[in-house]
Amino acid sequence: MQVVLVLGYTFLFIFIIRRMNFFSVENISPNFISLVFVLKVLAGCSLGLLYTYYYKDRTTADTFKFFDDSKIISNQLFQYPKDFLEMLTGINGNAPNLDIYYNKMSTWLNKDVLFNDNKTIIRLNVIFNLFSIGYYYVNVVFINFISFIGLIALFKLFQFYQKDKSKELFAAVMLLPSMLFWGSGLLKDGLLLFALGVLLYSFNKLVLLREKQVQTPTRFRTSSGLPINLLAVILSGLLLIFTKLYVIIAILPGLIALYWSKKDGWKRALLKFTSIYLIYLIAAFNIGTVVPKYDVTDLIYWKQKNFCVQAQLTQAKSVIQIPQLQENVFSIIQNSPHATVNLLTRPTITEASSPLMMMSAFENIFILLVILVCLFSAKGIKRESAALFIFSIIFVILMFDLIGLITPILGAMVRYKVPALPFLMFVFISLYDKQKFLSKWKGAKREMS
Repeated sequence: MQVVLVLGYTFLFIFIIRRMNFFSVENISPNFISLVFVLKVLAGCSLGLLYTYYYKDRTTADTFKFFDDSKIISNQLFQYPKDFLEMLTGINGNAPNLDIYYNKMSTWLNKDVLFNDNKTIIRLNVIFNLFSIGYYYVNVVFINFISFIGLIALFKLFQFYQKDKSKELFAAVMLLPSMLFWGSGLLKDGLLLFALGVLLYSFNKLVLLREKQVQTPTRFRTSSGLPINLLAVILSGLLLIFTKLYVIIAILPGLIALYWSKKDGWKRALLKFTSIYLIYLIAAFNIGTVVPKYDVTDLIYWKQKNFCVQAQLTQAKSVIQIPQLQENVFSIIQNSPHATVNLLTRPTITEASSPLMMMSAFENIFILLVILVCLFSAKGIKRESAALFIFSIIFVILMFDLIGLITPILGAMVRYKVPALPFLMFVFISLYDKQKFLSKWKGAKREMS
């Protein structure tokens, strides 16, 4: 039955993908787009199989922990519908009578340093269970359709500013091994990719529509497109808050800077981004003097401590040494470059202790080669894409810094950096000039001969 439902829903979503205009993009064939969705489903199923037959401890696998916890809620639908609705919606969700369910779950009562975002993916699985009859691999198909929407949105955003590099950008967004594997599993990553892609795509359309309205005489103005994009920005932003709070914290000033510097060239856009992020970071690292509970240095410090303890308790095989943070901003600043380099270069081939780690090591080598090729043939950035270019650089640095500072586990590094990889690739693909590269390559070959 499960196989039939997996195939049936996969073909249903392919039908939707081929019929909806949103999934129709320039220079990429519908057949290839459908093929990539199938690859994502296969990758998501492979992740489930890997954690079934290779990493056999189901209690340590996020993909199964969230799913198993959702089944505890789903099982109450017909017997105790009131309890089911309270747990699903969160309305009266702290009622004492619900503790009997929560105590059976392994992730619902997780005490994170700042915010427990596990409940979001558990509740999403509960909704999936209504249509999947509680089959894990059917839920994998659902999460892949959701994440695919976000990735298409992200690709269309990049393509808008680099139309002549559609194929390179599509491959960079969709087909990196880490993205294809971790971004396709029944994990929070798929929901994060959906929210991030929809937020940035809708925000860009909102800004463009607003500019068009301003440039249009008053008597000809319409509100077409504005409400739906504004609603998409708000809802996807809220979803990010309840999925990965630190991501919305990282991009919020960037959105302000994007709006402010939409038409600016490189220098003015860089000045605006720098000033906004500088003010934002100064405020963030001083908020603890007003509200001690949200002291950023303390939060990062204890987050690192928690990860180190978790690595010891689970006896993680891919633990590396990272600088131990002190509870001050200077320690964070001092260790940030090291954290970024770790995320960019590790795991190395010599550190690969499993097929997954080896895949990640080769991916790192590939990304570094792409960066070298793009720098070798670099050209100037288009004026209209300067703001998104700077936004992407800052987002990658912030994500790499934060992840590299708090986690000593290579496997976690590989997974957590996935949402930043498309932005990293966009930055360097934006610099790439194919004609310049071919010209330099031919010149280098002539000199060698």
